[in-house]
Amino acid sequence: MIVAGKAVILRAAVFWLGLLVGGTVLAAAEPPPELAALDHDKQPMAAELARQAAYCSGRQDTSHPAFKGCIDWHSAVHGVWALLAYQRATGDTKYAALVGSILNKERLSQERAHLRQAPLFEMPYGRAWFLRLAIEHHRLTGSEELLPFADEVASSLRDFYRGRRIDRFSGAYQSASWALINLLDYARHRHLAELEAEVKDAVKKNFVDVDPTCAAGRERGEFMAICSNWAALVSRVLSREEYAAWLEKFIAINGLPAPLTRPDSDHEFGLNFSRAWGLWDIYAASGRADVASAYAAHLKAGYQPASNWRGSYQAVGHWVAQFGLFALQPLFGPVAGR
Repeated sequence: MIVAGKAVILRAAVFWLGLLVGGTVLAAAEPPPELAALDHDKQPMAAELARQAAYCSGRQDTSHPAFKGCIDWHSAVHGVWALLAYQRATGDTKYAALVGSILNKERLSQERAHLRQAPLFEMPYGRAWFLRLAIEHHRLTGSEELLPFADEVASSLRDFYRGRRIDRFSGAYQSASWALINLLDYARHRHLAELEAEVKDAVKKNFVDVDPTCAAGRERGEFMAICSNWAALVSRVLSREEYAAWLEKFIAINGLPAPLTRPDSDHEFGLNFSRAWGLWDIYAASGRADVASAYAAHLKAGYQPASNWRGSYQAVGHWVAQFGLFALQPLFGPVAGR
């Protein structure tokens, strides 16, 4: 049960979070009960997810100089992101030394040189996660140490999408919606007006002024949400009124997803969490209670049982917990959350 004082805080958080997505402003409203229940559980959930992310981040799984844990480069990047996000959300500094050892200046310099020399390495998925890491690091520490590297990564993503057709149905490692969400958020974080305008134009052309049909079955077998990330991306480029009309049509055609209860592949263990990312952004931009309920259902289905993200290291233990923290992060409010 949530006490009255916490309920007031959560109502305020829900209102102010509306300011963070696409410039949308929501009217204050009672949060759906599903979100109130999660407010009680968010701290222990974050601690458990961060513990798993720290375990994989501290390993030597690859030969990369900095991002060497978590089996692969992109998972190592979002492992470090998760530890930074956990610290900013909770104030717990227990992983600060580990993060500092990974984000070593010389090691990052080597990573930067490698990305320059291999322009398609981790393009676009891992590079999008690096932008998210740079945003989180700057918000937490105020340090600009990662920003020159991240500026280069942002330019490489911009150039990548300049030179090819954008597929709104692309998923997994080629997800255009996920890459453009992070590129747009980074442009806004860095006040890069020209980059922001270019990305917004690309989103309107390829995700807004198109047939809004999106079959949820496109996502099966993989880890990356397609339909909810599409709608989350659009929320960043339309006004509140425009988005409400667009979303009404989008949901009328496609419905809202139901959580997976029996994943058919290792990748699908992350799908409930990645759907939750977009569902939160949709809720924050629209205030729709049905979307909030879908967000809560996907978050809970991804978190329980813990074997979803703390099971086999090869299958899920090196990456799914980080997805869970990204899904949970907004519940910590506009200052400490996403």
